Amino acid sequence: MVLRSSILILIFFSVFCELLFSQGNPVETPADTVHGQNDSIHGYPVAESEITDIINYIASDSAVFDLKSNQLFLYNKAELTYQDMRLTAGKIVIDRQTQILDATGVADSTNESGFSQLPVMIQGSEVYEGSHLTYNFKTRQGSVSQGFTEADVGYYFGDKIKRVAGDLYYVKGGLYTTSSYRVNPEYFFSSPEMKIIPNDKIIARSVFLYIEGVPVFWVPFAVFPNKKGRNSGIITPTFGDDGTYGNYIAGLGYFWAINDYMDINATLSYFTKGRLDLKSKFRYALRYNFSGGIEAGYSRIRLGEDTDPDKFSSDAWMINIRHNQRIDPTLTIDGNVTFTSGKSYFDNITNNLNDLLRQNIVSNFTLTKFWEGTPFSLSLNYFRDQNLQTGDINERLPSINFSNTEVFPFRSKDFTGSNASAIEYLSYSYNLAAIYNRQKINVETTTGVDSVFKDSRPGVRHDLRINFTPPFDFITIRPFFNYTELWYDRSIRKYFEPADSSVLTTTVNRFEAVRFFNTGISLSSKLIGIFTPEIFNITGIRHTITPSISYSFQPDFSSPGFGYYGEYKDAEGDIVKYSHYEGSLFGGAPASELQSLNFSIGNLFEMKTLENDTTENKFQLFNLNTGLSYNFAADSLRFSELFTDFRTAIGGILNIGGSARFNFYKFDPVSNRRINTFLWDSDGKLAELTSFSINLSTGFNFGFSSSSDLNLDSIERLPNETVFDKLDHVVYDIPVSVSFNYNYSENKSNPFIPSRISNLRTNLNFSLTRNWKFTASASYDFIRKEIGAPYITAYRDLNSWEMLFNWYPTGFYRGFRLEIRIKAPDLRDIKITKETNSRGAFSDF
Repeated sequence: MVLRSSILILIFFSVFCELLFSQGNPVETPADTVHGQNDSIHGYPVAESEITDIINYIASDSAVFDLKSNQLFLYNKAELTYQDMRLTAGKIVIDRQTQILDATGVADSTNESGFSQLPVMIQGSEVYEGSHLTYNFKTRQGSVSQGFTEADVGYYFGDKIKRVAGDLYYVKGGLYTTSSYRVNPEYFFSSPEMKIIPNDKIIARSVFLYIEGVPVFWVPFAVFPNKKGRNSGIITPTFGDDGTYGNYIAGLGYFWAINDYMDINATLSYFTKGRLDLKSKFRYALRYNFSGGIEAGYSRIRLGEDTDPDKFSSDAWMINIRHNQRIDPTLTIDGNVTFTSGKSYFDNITNNLNDLLRQNIVSNFTLTKFWEGTPFSLSLNYFRDQNLQTGDINERLPSINFSNTEVFPFRSKDFTGSNASAIEYLSYSYNLAAIYNRQKINVETTTGVDSVFKDSRPGVRHDLRINFTPPFDFITIRPFFNYTELWYDRSIRKYFEPADSSVLTTTVNRFEAVRFFNTGISLSSKLIGIFTPEIFNITGIRHTITPSISYSFQPDFSSPGFGYYGEYKDAEGDIVKYSHYEGSLFGGAPASELQSLNFSIGNLFEMKTLENDTTENKFQLFNLNTGLSYNFAADSLRFSELFTDFRTAIGGILNIGGSARFNFYKFDPVSNRRINTFLWDSDGKLAELTSFSINLSTGFNFGFSSSSDLNLDSIERLPNETVFDKLDHVVYDIPVSVSFNYNYSENKSNPFIPSRISNLRTNLNFSLTRNWKFTASASYDFIRKEIGAPYITAYRDLNSWEMLFNWYPTGFYRGFRLEIRIKAPDLRDIKITKETNSRGAFSDF
């Protein structure tokens, strides 16, 4: 790893200078430059070379070829170029007699190092530097003094690099760091001796980690990969002490970069008090084609002895499979499936709040296909929902959905809307859903022995929608007809057993179809009013009213003639009606006749303002919608609840939205339901509020600056200092972002037992300096009068290091975690951690 790029310098000189010996270059002096020509100098030995491209060399001061010493001298801003490689230095000397190339800088008392124009080689996009470069073509050996080059992350440095036979290099005084400071970096890895095998590995002896010039860590030797890209290797573990499981070594493992398209890792965590955790992750990816992976974990806990009364044992596991692939523009596969033994796995393996508070694991694996130029699409889906609290599992394998979007079957290809026949406005759409559903439900019994209920059943649903939308000038009329058909492989029958007053249920296994429909007509229009107040640059206010009325009819499919419902008499002799398809995937047919007249009206207020002579701004002021329905076929409570919703934004600062519902009928506390008596007749009021909700949200950005005359984005920020001392003498900029969200809801379906929710959530983000960033979030429940889930984080950029601080002040998982680590991704295992959470090995806040 160390000095890999500097070695390329020697390789370049080996090829480059052999080329110079194989092609003489007569000196030309015009315009302070000398260009190499592709001919030879007679009388001097010429080495063989396979290089055929032209070599150019330039010197700003002079280019001298000394025939007596057989040397070529390039002075001041000397430059040699060949293909995509270029060498620059203050002085370049090529000795044709000894076949040695020497490149150095020039003395410069104004430079901190005492030299300027140090040798620099550029190849492609990479840059390599050194204080002194030499190469001997006879022995094919060379050296680089004070070699310096940038790596993928950080840079390498060596006091002396020597090339011996073949591709083998020895380095004296090697150094590596990701610090941005070349002089006195805040940390670096150092080794007095290294052996480098290009494109293979680096072997270093006595490796020290220095922080602020102080050695803090040492290993007798180390072997580093010396290849670009991902490299296989050991995953560094962490060590510590856990209050429950004792001393631990966590995260010890191995990473295997199989090839450019896949890799795998495996880690082990061992605790001295009876715990073992294993994790593994396999990933694969082919850009623009597919990606995915398989992740698995296992946790085994054995706390206490066999005779201990509080002995605890646990075996928890998890498997996650992901795959995403676009086979072609019309066919895709997307899946994320997780199987786990239960919630105990997440409780044991992590402190991440999202995982700890998770109630369900939902998995999906979907294949989607659509046919270009047609209204057809198809999806095949596997769905799995696992309840982590109860262990219940609901699974759909498979779920097939076929869709035919809206089609106008009688519309001609040259349809324009004018002079079109009425039948051309007739359209239909169709959707098919086929599901095979499986359930596993854990049932708690009074005897204390739990049982498992398992059920599996298929179902198919067909939906056909027919619409007719003839055009009218000021009104939209749309007759519609909706047809649904359900297919099942079973139905149920219920019987009352007088002996024990129980209800017996039997299953009839046979194919059965359920068919139902509804039809109706809707009318809607749009009314627009505009007025121009001509005040405060307001150019106009528009009020848009959208009234709508519709009539829907649906038969009573619970009538005996349809055969979808049965009935029996209970112990009191009352007739109980039930559906033959209770518990089926798509339910049964609707049970009551519907002749519903629906009213709704929408109100939208918009305003337009003039910003300047050519620019206008348009925004919404207020949106209010309300609606009501009346069912002619109902024997009571024919009026539905009156619903209304609203939303507005005040100056782009405060967003307000909400809804409310009102009931016109009296509530009877004895029967615990609404009765067919108007509130106007009993209590002298029109309606009663049954539910209400409102949401207020706002967010704004501002900043504190040392000068109000400067733009915040252009002010120079302090890199390290805080801004609380001597604010009148420093230049500072503190950007702040704040958001508030308030929710209030009230449910009074039963006026005697109302329920309320009222909470406020806030988020705060600010940066004291360019390197200090803070975030905080919390919520407050006004009903319970308690703070919920406060969370505070602090981040400090330490140049090549970073500090992260996370704090949960209250709650079950309260505690803090402080971590200081190297920012470079490959070195993040080098860190210092302090935390108060008892499960330290897994505190991944």
